[in-house]
Amino acid sequence: MLVCPALNISAPPQSPVTIAEAGEATLVLDTPAAKSLKCFIEKFNPVLDFALRFQAGYVVHCPLRLFEGKKATVHAYLRITPSGKVPVLLSAAYGLIAIPPDTPPSTRLTSLKQEVDMSGAFSLGAGDYSVETVVTDDRGRLCRKSWKMHVAAARSQRRVHLAVPPLTVEPFDRTSWGIQPSRKSAALRLTIFLDAAPIRPNESSLRAWDRAFLLESLYSLLRQVPFKSVRLVAFNLEQQREIYRCVAFDGDAFQPLFHALREIETASVSAQALKNRNSPLFLSQLANRELAEENPADAIIFLGPASRMDVEIGTDLLPALKASSPPFFYFKYLGAAFPDSLQRLMMAVNGRTFLFRSPPELDQAIQKMLARLKQQ
Repeated sequence: MLVCPALNISAPPQSPVTIAEAGEATLVLDTPAAKSLKCFIEKFNPVLDFALRFQAGYVVHCPLRLFEGKKATVHAYLRITPSGKVPVLLSAAYGLIAIPPDTPPSTRLTSLKQEVDMSGAFSLGAGDYSVETVVTDDRGRLCRKSWKMHVAAARSQRRVHLAVPPLTVEPFDRTSWGIQPSRKSAALRLTIFLDAAPIRPNESSLRAWDRAFLLESLYSLLRQVPFKSVRLVAFNLEQQREIYRCVAFDGDAFQPLFHALREIETASVSAQALKNRNSPLFLSQLANRELAEENPADAIIFLGPASRMDVEIGTDLLPALKASSPPFFYFKYLGAAFPDSLQRLMMAVNGRTFLFRSPPELDQAIQKMLARLKQQ
């Protein structure tokens, strides 16, 4: 049995309580604890993420010995009250796995000395809030914490087109966002290529924070660009393959995209992919297929972290490129001064690269692209 310094448990997204659950949640939040659950609740102040939402949260730290190494269920209830408005109730459940009965006594004793951490998060708009959190287990023991929050944009964030209105609380869920096609006559047909690569260039796997960055940035892009249709292709240059393609992408498609991105973490790179990783063919084939579409997009957008690959791509590899071809854009995160393969592609198609290192810079880049599209 592998013993870790702390067992980290991530919950399903903090969800609004149902009408049937509201009474129980309120009772738990208002009733003094008869039994104390000796845990520590650590709060996290709001930060602006790449979905252009202020994200706040908490971590519950509990000694594993409190549960005696047995299977247990822990519930967290939150009551978040925006100033002058009605409270919002959220909840989450965490399942603790029992230590196997055949575990040697010495290992079991060591395990019980460890700490289990349970985290949750929610999104907020600007304003003042009161937060009450109660954590309870299936023995009726309680742990609670209350605090105040003031949510406001920093000086560098004041022009950002925030996703959550003031004094508003929303569940935090990166797999389900209410984005639907626009009915405006000027709405665009978009093709988005999502470069599913790790942020850290020395990493070979796509971690949870990499997936969060990709989904949040994609959400910000789709929320601000009026579109009538989106063709989305997620690819991985390291593996030299497409991992997901959807010809009618919208908010409902975030869930299957999330699962496709998660599968990359454990995927292996084939010998053929390693052999071809410095070849421009895969990337040029992606572009040519899009340029040859019967119903071409109004804009072709690449989005992702700076690639560690730098392969020259000439116009000779892009026979489908025409003077009437749609404009290309590349949103490059943590971009250095030197180009990568995707910037080489932009040079070949006379596209535009936007470098960004923070949520406000992503928002500014989106606005610059919208301005250029209006000039087309």
